[in-house]
Formats: sequence, C-alpha cells, structure tokens
Amino acid sequence: MDNERKYKISWFGEFTDQSIEDEFLADSLSGARKITAYMALVFGAVLGLFLLNSYFTEASTPLFLKTAPIRLVFISTSILIFFIAKKTTHHGHLIYLITFYQAMMAVIYLLTLKQYDSLNYFSILGLMTITLAIYLLPNKVTLTQLITIIFSIVFFVYPIQKVEGLQTHEFYRIVAYQTILLIYCNINYCWAETTKRKTFIAKRELSDLSSRDSVTGVYNRKKFDDAMDEWISFSKRYGNPLSLILLDIDNFKAVNDNYGHIVGDSVLRSFAATVSKSIRETDIFARWGGDEFVILLPNTDIQQAEKMAERVRKCISSNSLGNLKDITCSFGVAAYEENDTKQSLLRKVDDLLLQAKTSGKDRVVRWST
Repeated sequence: MDNERKYKISWFGEFTDQSIEDEFLADSLSGARKITAYMALVFGAVLGLFLLNSYFTEASTPLFLKTAPIRLVFISTSILIFFIAKKTTHHGHLIYLITFYQAMMAVIYLLTLKQYDSLNYFSILGLMTITLAIYLLPNKVTLTQLITIIFSIVFFVYPIQKVEGLQTHEFYRIVAYQTILLIYCNINYCWAETTKRKTFIAKRELSDLSSRDSVTGVYNRKKFDDAMDEWISFSKRYGNPLSLILLDIDNFKAVNDNYGHIVGDSVLRSFAATVSKSIRETDIFARWGGDEFVILLPNTDIQQAEKMAERVRKCISSNSLGNLKDITCSFGVAAYEENDTKQSLLRKVDDLLLQAKTSGKDRVVRWST
C-alpha cells in the first residue's frame, strides 16, 4: 500500500511524489538531453530547407528579405540549443531550455506568417506540424500544453484570417481538427510518460530487491560494501566525520538450538525492524552475516555514534523480539581516521565487538586512541 502511494502516477503521466519524480528526471536526463539536442538539429535543418526553397523561388522579392532573417534566427538558435542541451547537467535547466525552444518554434512560425499578405491552406498544415514538433520534445506535459494552446489560439485569432477563400464552416472545422490533434497528442504523451515511469518503478524495485537481505529486508553486504566505499572516499576528500557500528545478537546460537531456525529468523526480522526505527534515514543499516549487523553513520563523529549505539542497545533489551524476551546485543563503535582503509576500519569494530562479548555482553565498546 505504501509503495502504491509512493509510486502513484498522475493523469499527466508524472509521479505525485515530487522526490520520486525528481529521481526519475535525474535518471532520464541523459536520454532527454540527447533527444532535445538532436531534435533541435532536425528542426533547424527542416527550416533550412524551407529557407533554401524560398531563396530559389522568392529571392528577388521583398518577402524573402522579411522572412529569411526570421528563419536564420531559428536555425542559429537550433544549433545553439544542440550544444547547450548536450552540456546540461540538471534536468530543471533542461526544462527551461526546452520550454524556451518550444515557445520560440511557435513565435517564429507566427512571425513568418505575419510577413505574408495572404495565406493558403498550407499554413494550417504548418500549424499542425509545429504542434506535433512541440510534442516531440521531452518537456513537462503541462508546459507543452500551455504553449500549444496559446499557439493555437493566437493562430486562430489572426493569421488564419489571411487564408484566402476560407468559409466560416471551414474555420470551425479546422478549429475542431486542431482540438482533436491536441487531444491525441496529450493522450499519447501522457501514456508514453506513464509507461516510462512504470518501467522506472520496475527497475527500481528490482534493484532494491537485489540489494536487500531476503530474511530481514535490510541492505545486504554487497550494498553496504558499495556504500562504505563511497562514504570513505567522500570523507577522504572533504574531511567529514564517518562512524561505523558493528552489532551482534548475544547468544543467538542458543535461540536457534532451543527454538529452531523459524523462530530464529523471526528474531532477526524483529531485531532489524527495531534497529531501523532507532536510526536516521541517512544511516546505512545492513546485515553483515549470520546474526551480525552493521550501521554506517555519515557525517557522525564517534561520540554521536556511541550515543546512538547505546540508544539502540536499550531499545533491543527493552523489547521482545520474535516473542522472546531478554534478547540483548553487543556493539563495537569506531570512527574513520585519516590513514584508515575500509578493511582497517572493519577490523577495528570487529575487535571492539569481540571485547564487548568477552567483557559480559549487552554493552557498547568504542574505539579510543
């Protein structure tokens, strides 16, 4: 139920949860940049062909001198969009770029039509072609809708009046056709965007499953190793504190021997759930193996890590896990130091955990220099 609410997709083909939508947009940035860049080149090339045709048919007329600069501006802008889009690193900036380009497509077409004293029915085909072109760019659907609706209204208010021989009933029929085209474009766009997001959800859930422990549902060792490498690298570069907690359920072998592995698994699940509720969202909690678990605490010094370990210890000892009372846990706590590697940091907490076990269990032992 939580996942359904989290991954809910609106009628506009976007996640209702903005954080998930931002993740999707960041994930799809590379493809969106490429589509925008190369579609801009295509649109610029198409208008270049129209300019070439005008040169051969209208070069000696004042009309060519009026329309050529307008078209050259669009062609130049299209080339510029190609280079800017390829270098854009934030999806929000790409949205601004696409919106500007879509609006420019509409304005350039309307300005070009304004230069003609009279128009024919090809100008109406141009309206529909530009509308389709605008929908080919990967913008937010609401912005695309706004641009195409304004574009259509402006076209029907002024340029269409220049179409020779246009009857009133034909005008209304053209308006109806353009409205139908907009509806079709929106249905297709929203359907395509919904499909993309469903694919994103499937990939995300598959990735999540591959990084989770099958018994407890917390992260597995592979996921933890990757996260630890990243945060050690981050701490080396920026000097931010990083702490590590290794914790182990006391006398867990006796639980399995006395009650069986089904009860043992139930204890592990309850243990993992209790710890998960006691730590922060930014902490990385994983099953290290057997009854051992690890917590990586980014931007946390050893004093804060010790307090957290003590808080978790009290939560474990005061709760029944898997319907069993008197379950306790031992902790080893260490902080990343300048010359540490991943292995040396893990050896530290492993030695500290062993000290906690041999000195009576149900306690926190921290590294001291």
